[in-house]
Amino acid sequence: MIKVNVFIGLLAIALFAHAQYEGWNLFERDAGAPSARSGASRTYHK
Repeated sequence: MIKVNVFIGLLAIALFAHAQYEGWNLFERDAGAPSARSGASRTYHK
């Protein structure tokens, strides 16, 4: 069972690395959409 988990983990890392190399972006569709808060100032607190 441990070997299966290691294999699945390595497969997930390989898929993520390939996606980064190809430039795939899960949020590309949402990034282009105008946001309702785009004009609002952001408040940062410590």
